Amino acid sequence: MKLYAIISTAFLLLTACTDSKKQEKDALEQVIKIHDEAMAKSEQAIKGKMLLDSLSKANSNLKNTDINKVVSDLSTADEAMEDWMHQFNADNTGKSHEQIMEYLNDQHKKVADVNDRLNSAIEQSEKFISTHKK
Repeated sequence: MKLYAIISTAFLLLTACTDSKKQEKDALEQVIKIHDEAMAKSEQAIKGKMLLDSLSKANSNLKNTDINKVVSDLSTADEAMEDWMHQFNADNTGKSHEQIMEYLNDQHKKVADVNDRLNSAIEQSEKFISTHKK
């Protein structure tokens, strides 16, 4: 009976550890998935800034303040992506499961916010460009 209890306890501990690692892996994958989406948007933001610059040079009737606002929003969103990437650290060595999950949940929220900011700025720039194209 003691042997059964020891084996059962060991199995439960091993299973719990495996579940924790799976949770951590899944949480990291979700953060990376949003990161990848945001990176593609970051490239769109850069292209949008170039299109706005060309539009500004080609159309002297446009108010520079209008274009500058759209460009500024794109730049701010793109910079937020760069800032997030510089502070993100996937190395969780020496941290407890709870610390890792808390960090990854926080990073998920932050990168999702950056992704939303990029989406909004890109949508705004696309509307501006389509409205003012010749």
